[in-house]
Amino acid sequence: MALAALTLAAAAGCTPSEAATPPAAEAESAAAPAKGPKVDTETYVMEMKPTKKYKAGQEDTVEVTLIPKAPYHINDKYPIKFKPTDPAPDGIKYTKAVLKKEDGAVDDKKAVFKVPFVAAKAGQAKVSGVLYMSVCSDANCIMDKQELEANVDVE
Repeated sequence: MALAALTLAAAAGCTPSEAATPPAAEAESAAAPAKGPKVDTETYVMEMKPTKKYKAGQEDTVEVTLIPKAPYHINDKYPIKFKPTDPAPDGIKYTKAVLKKEDGAVDDKKAVFKVPFVAAKAGQAKVSGVLYMSVCSDANCIMDKQELEANVDVE
């Protein structure tokens, strides 16, 4: 078990002591992930938001963003990704099972993913998934995953 944690920490670009010492608030948020359109912690803000009105039967996207708070930055060694909920919520079809770092716009200050989906019918629909990420400061790296969901209006 300890070896697996060290291997994960090394892959994420953190030293074992950095990966093993998240701030107390982060340890609590990791234990009970929030579910909603926005997660705001001491080290980062992530959000899933609709960008317009959507049309039934047409592929479109919602935007997922991650912005670290100073002194943190996005860990460029961590394989950041977004996985839409599987199975998809009723009336939603995701056209990509996983969005990896190369599918988004990721630098040290911000990550943006455009999550493609098709809504089957008009009305309110729920788009959801999990963002896997890591942010680091000079003293500490935080690896986290949070479930996000947003309601979209479909015409």
